[in-house]
Amino acid sequence: MSAAGIFTELICPSLGTIMASAMFAAPITSLRKALSRGSLGDLNPTPWAFMTGNCLGWVSYSFVTQNLFVLASNLPGLILSVWLNIGAAKLQYLERYETVVKAKYDDHSGGENSSSINSSSALPPPSSSPYEESGEGRNDLHLPSATRHEHWVIRVLIIWGITLSITVFAPMTNDQQADIIGIVVNMNLIVFYGAPLSTIVQVFKTRSSASIHRKTLVMGILNSFFWLVYGECIVVS
Repeated sequence: MSAAGIFTELICPSLGTIMASAMFAAPITSLRKALSRGSLGDLNPTPWAFMTGNCLGWVSYSFVTQNLFVLASNLPGLILSVWLNIGAAKLQYLERYETVVKAKYDDHSGGENSSSINSSSALPPPSSSPYEESGEGRNDLHLPSATRHEHWVIRVLIIWGITLSITVFAPMTNDQQADIIGIVVNMNLIVFYGAPLSTIVQVFKTRSSASIHRKTLVMGILNSFFWLVYGECIVVS
């Protein structure tokens, strides 16, 4: 193998694997801080739902094409995305819970206790809530059964469930399976890379880009470069 071949067929996908893992791991510190303070704040979790679909699609593609580089670069991200999505769902539920409890307290106290429910550490214990003392009970909070982020994750998984079911059970060749999964996963990848811009309206309104995760964007650019070189090499060969 020539030096150019070693670079394009071994070094580039190896560096791409490292960059992919770095990209998927980029939000870890941000989510840990959010979990510590009990609020997402400016952190935008929407890309993580599409990260799950992206990694699931590429892992499936690696099984069909038997490509170890693709598997190694996406399997860690698939596992990590589960934790990211669970964390985001917990924080969104907590924020919704605080909002509802604060509204309940305001209704019963005329707003006098609203300042006492401004963080997860100040949430009222079950025995001290005024609406429970009045006989309403905690079942009257009317909290949603799923958070907004969980809805995104479910939609992504439904799409991939349908796609993989068709490719596995419909009569088709291995190349056709790879083509279908490849098309769908690239569409998912485009959305994944564009998902950080889902808060672009907020960025313009507040003139703050805090909701756009810079580490993920930088790692995504580097990751895309190495996989682009590797993909061009495969096409040429």
